[in-house]
Amino acid sequence: MEAETRRVVTTLGDINVDLGFLLPHFPREGDDNPAMAVHWGGGGAGLNMAVAAGRLGAIPYVIGRVGNDLAGSFALQIARMHGVQVSAVQVDPGTTTGLCGVIVTPGGQRSFLSFRGANVFCDTSTITPSLIRSSRLLLVGAHALLDDPQRSTALQVMEMAIEQGCPIVLDLCLPAIRVARRLIVRLLPQLWLLTMNEDELRVLLPGQSIAQAIDSLIGAGVHHVAIKRGAQGCSVANNEGRRLDVLPPAVPVVDTTACGDAFSAAYAWGLTHGLDLSQSATLANLVAALTATRHGAVEAIPATDEIRNRLSDTIVNRLWPSGS
Repeated sequence: MEAETRRVVTTLGDINVDLGFLLPHFPREGDDNPAMAVHWGGGGAGLNMAVAAGRLGAIPYVIGRVGNDLAGSFALQIARMHGVQVSAVQVDPGTTTGLCGVIVTPGGQRSFLSFRGANVFCDTSTITPSLIRSSRLLLVGAHALLDDPQRSTALQVMEMAIEQGCPIVLDLCLPAIRVARRLIVRLLPQLWLLTMNEDELRVLLPGQSIAQAIDSLIGAGVHHVAIKRGAQGCSVANNEGRRLDVLPPAVPVVDTTACGDAFSAAYAWGLTHGLDLSQSATLANLVAALTATRHGAVEAIPATDEIRNRLSDTIVNRLWPSGS
């Protein structure tokens, strides 16, 4: 069937250039801190999720907006280098490309300082119903819900997806929960999959345990929920009553940037290929864990062979049938 064979995945979210600093400790106000290392590369949830989906066999398209500047050219070059289709990316004539400063401390924890730039002005001018109709999944980074016109664009694209029967995945972020919590709650019944980390869960549903929060979200109409829990792996559930906690592989963690984006794309891709919750969580935990073993965002997402070599034959044959 067409829905089973199509490989296009569309992501909608930020496209950034990241400048990462590895510091011996988080800086104090007014301090002067030498960095131990610096990394410059592509990032943003929209681009990160597209690259991760591509590593698993998807044909990824990203919807977003960059500036008409060197950073924008660099971001588009990175996207193309990693197999992402950029026909739906707009170039803003007057606003600079989104930039993200990433502070990474020795335990691998990352903190962001973001300038969203051209991302905010993403509109519907390059988006066609045919792209959404051909997509197996629509993955939305929740930063897209922060400001108009990008927020209106995201909502219009999600409406297209509903009309076309394309499953919607929303990956949450703290700024969106703080600014647009009511909108997120209103969107819950439309979501096939909702992903978030534990910090985001505590802000979205304060006072609730993971189990209570999952029950609340499933009760609100979400089909699948995945809670990203770092070294503890993930807690996943669906609307058929299944609940699982799945541990990740042990890896040396150097930088957790993009791990959550990689997890969300992988978990969604696994589910659409008929993997059960345990198998999908195993896949997503692996992709996220391998991403954490190197610095950066897009550049840190593991290569296809690196992923395949650590998966069971059952999962590999589902994702890459007949050795594809």
